[in-house]
Amino acid sequence: MQTTAPSSLLCGLRRSRLCQLLLTVVILSATFSAVAALPYSLGQASSYAVLGLGGINSAHGQIEVYQSATVVNGNVGAGPYADWTHGIDATINGRVDYDTTDSAPIVTGTVTGGLHQISGPVTDARNASVLYASLVPTLTLGGIADNAIFVGNGGLNVIRITNAITLKTTLTLQGTASDSFVFQMTSADAPSAKTLTLSGLAMSLTGGLTAGNVLWDLNGLGGQVVISSGSVVQGLFLSPDRGVTVDNASITGAVLGGGGYQDSHSNLISVHSSSTITMVPEPGALSLLAIGLATVCVRRSSRHQRSDKQ
Repeated sequence: MQTTAPSSLLCGLRRSRLCQLLLTVVILSATFSAVAALPYSLGQASSYAVLGLGGINSAHGQIEVYQSATVVNGNVGAGPYADWTHGIDATINGRVDYDTTDSAPIVTGTVTGGLHQISGPVTDARNASVLYASLVPTLTLGGIADNAIFVGNGGLNVIRITNAITLKTTLTLQGTASDSFVFQMTSADAPSAKTLTLSGLAMSLTGGLTAGNVLWDLNGLGGQVVISSGSVVQGLFLSPDRGVTVDNASITGAVLGGGGYQDSHSNLISVHSSSTITMVPEPGALSLLAIGLATVCVRRSSRHQRSDKQ
């Protein structure tokens, strides 16, 4: 004669297995985040593949993500007093968030996550840039030559570059999962100049280093960032108060910039001409999510156990 296990027992087994799986994810993701993390969080700004910092009431910033072959895999955000200078006819596989002081963009392309009003990420981006600019460098250089190779020290590598640079060939960052690289661009350039130009650059990360652990920091009003001409690069480009242009390039990471309302060259962030930007989660985000899910699982399991006993 066949016997059937009580439904409460089967549900309990399923819950137990789910909790075990989630706890395994917690352990693995916590291990990963422990050995691979930049020193400072971007806060709410880490939720964006593209973030324009906007302007002020009397001097608006500008943001544009356009052309049909342009793809952003992640969220796009516009800070306060930002004007959309072009309709979005690109593909945004994520949300488009805009500040309560902004008008909604005209969308003729695809935005899978819809349009939403928000506030907060701009302050987090600015604060993070200040913190990264204050790091003590482990290496100071006047520039970076084409075909350069940087080998990590097994931890935090802070490389201060004191002059404007243009890279057109290759750049290799070699490091383990415990390495992170921060490039501090400190050249005192006019806003109309270009401090960081990546033109046709092929960037490689080897040895376990990931894009989420590479950050380029350009803090304060100054020269622009231009990534163009088929460049394939990795990292987070954090450049408040700087003009940022991504023109026919592929980025694994994020671009955060604009907001320099004091000068028309510094208030724009533009992504166009068949560019692709793919957001990477901030190290530690996976573990936080897993911990949250596991906590919910444990609470529900305990509640069901008490219910089964009654």
